[in-house]
Amino acid sequence: MIHSTRRFGALGAILAVAMLGTAATSFAQDVAREDQLIFENISERVTTPENYNPYLPSTLQHAGLQQVGEESLFYYNYETGEMVPWLAEGYEFNATFDEVTIKLRPEAKWSDGQPFTADDVVFTLNMLKANAPSLGGWSVDAKTWVKDVAAVDAHTVKITLTSPNPRYMLNAFGVRIYGTTMIVPKHIWENEDPLTFSNFDLAKGYPVSTSPYQLIVSTQTETIWQRRDDWWGAASGFKKLPEPLQVIFRTAGSEERRSAMAGANELDSLWVLGRDNFEKVVANNPDVASWFNEPPYAYLDPCPRYMAFNTTVAPFDNAQVRWAVSQAIDRNAVVDIAWENLTVPSKWMTPDYPPFKPYMDAAADLFAQYDTSLYDVAVSAQTMEAAGYKKNGEFWADASGNPIKVDIVIREGEADQTRMAPVVTQLLRRAGFDANFVLSDIASFTDALNSGRANAWLDVSCGGVSDPYATFELYHSRHAAPIGEVATGARTRWVNADYDKLVEAMAVTAADDPKMQTLAHDALAIWLKELPAVPLVQAALLTSFNNHYWTNWPTAVNNYVHPGFWWATDLLMVTEVKKAAGN
Repeated sequence: MIHSTRRFGALGAILAVAMLGTAATSFAQDVAREDQLIFENISERVTTPENYNPYLPSTLQHAGLQQVGEESLFYYNYETGEMVPWLAEGYEFNATFDEVTIKLRPEAKWSDGQPFTADDVVFTLNMLKANAPSLGGWSVDAKTWVKDVAAVDAHTVKITLTSPNPRYMLNAFGVRIYGTTMIVPKHIWENEDPLTFSNFDLAKGYPVSTSPYQLIVSTQTETIWQRRDDWWGAASGFKKLPEPLQVIFRTAGSEERRSAMAGANELDSLWVLGRDNFEKVVANNPDVASWFNEPPYAYLDPCPRYMAFNTTVAPFDNAQVRWAVSQAIDRNAVVDIAWENLTVPSKWMTPDYPPFKPYMDAAADLFAQYDTSLYDVAVSAQTMEAAGYKKNGEFWADASGNPIKVDIVIREGEADQTRMAPVVTQLLRRAGFDANFVLSDIASFTDALNSGRANAWLDVSCGGVSDPYATFELYHSRHAAPIGEVATGARTRWVNADYDKLVEAMAVTAADDPKMQTLAHDALAIWLKELPAVPLVQAALLTSFNNHYWTNWPTAVNNYVHPGFWWATDLLMVTEVKKAAGN
């Protein structure tokens, strides 16, 4: 157990000095617990603790890198609907939405003292374009949309798009969902290969960033970020220095361990708890609270949960088999057992947010024809028989008698996945599918999906938040790739040319244009017929915060930002939390 008054002892200070070198010895200091802000690492552990390249698929972003180790140009705030300017002061589109000019803050500086300029933005976007898709989804985004990028002056960037895109700034630089296109320092990266550069060297002060925190310790179970009192934001008057001297991302592991650490005030944030465990934690430690004070307690996350397939491998290249799997899953059982009735089934891949209701209402005819909520084992069997499959013993089998295996890959640390997987697996086995689930760390999970080794998995549908374009876009064929090459988007490798055309038309259509509903309806008709993935449930995440050491956490009443502390928007939270009285 960590001592209640400090994190670094004498040995810790010696190790920190050894890792950082003489130029950073001021970081090696004892820090009282009341000055440490401790977030839970929701992925349990960092499988690559010496990799801080934000664009390599193996990088774990949410052990502090995207929350306090980097800053975004803007932060879209779900609660206010505002694009909060940060490294940038503002932006302006031209009349046709195919050109955007971004004004950067002239005061911003990198942690090594170099100015943050338009050249860094230009370099980053060109680097991503040149290395797509190997540098992940943001590189695909840059290659798809950025025709040209130029520095007008030291603090002005002009981006010419390949076609009109009124959502470009939100999608590329606004943390629409989880992360964003983080800008890297040209003077560091121009001398490196972005496909192999780890961006990690504590002695050199890597990762070099503009943020108020510097990485000083990185292990599989803990990362420690020390406050930089020379942060440009405080020096310029943009923001006050954050109150925490250190921000720590620590592994808890199991839900039971998470609960025990919360009771002992060893964590200031908690990843997902089940309802029963949450209520026990609060009874033991009333300083712990979630978004709502009353059931369902949980915040409605914008990423519904679903089951996906590699649609290029048999038998999941057959839409009838995919539909048979869907018909074999009782969503109400998943809600009842895995979510303790804190959520509801999901008809499609968008969250139950108000902007999506008109689209879902307009698609009532499609859901009547393609009922994604249907649970009927007999209908599932009829669908399998129509697809040419017969049972060999208790399981469905192909023409050679080989059972249809459904090996579902899930990610450790994703509490809802580990709760849902046994339920989904058992339901599929009862319906005649030889189903199992495989628990993988984040690096293995990501590699299995990116490379195409996984044939089925549970995942999060993080797409649109104000209109459905970004959700549809996840299934555009630009994200598909042959097995062995990196797939992006939903990673189902599904390809449909007619669907692509509709999504491309949606991209250049404003959200408030009535044409959007028609395009969305037509695209959904294709998607539902093919069913490249199976909707499961809405994601009501019972994350919570501990008020023992720190207060002013976001809640439904104090909703200055949404509570996703694993998102890049976490910096909006870190700069607002306050020491609890008496600390």
